[in-house]
Amino acid sequence: MAFYKSTVTADTVKESGGKFIGKSGIYPVTIKIASVKINEHGARSIDFNVDYEGSNNVLYGLKLDNNDGTPNYQARIFDHLCIIADLVNDQNEIVLADPEIQTHKIGKDQTPTDLSVLTEFTDLEVKVWVKEVYSLYKNELKSKKEIVEFYRADGASASEIVNGTEIGIKLAKDSDPKYCEAVTYKDGLTAEKVAELKKAQSSGRTTAAAAPQPKKNLFA
Repeated sequence: MAFYKSTVTADTVKESGGKFIGKSGIYPVTIKIASVKINEHGARSIDFNVDYEGSNNVLYGLKLDNNDGTPNYQARIFDHLCIIADLVNDQNEIVLADPEIQTHKIGKDQTPTDLSVLTEFTDLEVKVWVKEVYSLYKNELKSKKEIVEFYRADGASASEIVNGTEIGIKLAKDSDPKYCEAVTYKDGLTAEKVAELKKAQSSGRTTAAAAPQPKKNLFA
């Protein structure tokens, strides 16, 4: 049974508007490990260990499925990565084999850990657009780096590859700072409130935030 299968259509590539990846932006990286996680509902997500200018970074939780088994909207981003990696077959489908169990040293302690690795992406050079997202959970500030888009190392987008159009136009548009450096604030947060909460947390204090509490993120 194939791990992943998707048909490439016009909708698939429809465009929407330091050394560490710490803020919103577009970064040239090499994917070292693309590992699959499956939650208690059977929903799959992918973590990417990437090398950025010699430093290891982890981009967590690109979701393929929702908990009810339907495709998550981020599955289209994964389709784009597959197109960039030249994994579309003659039937215009993306069909990936089941992941391979590999042992890698991960985390600060470099603990040997068994991971389910999609080997098709190992050592693949890409550009990745990530976005800072701030939210609240039980009045505690949470932040994550969410993958927005992938581009081929030469700047080609998935739509440009599929449609045979000029390479780099979408990347040039997306690289406008007002797009690529934007930050998402959820749960009533603002830039000012985030700065206040960060200061409070760094000093060991807690600051109540009057905002709705989101449901637990199963992929955090």
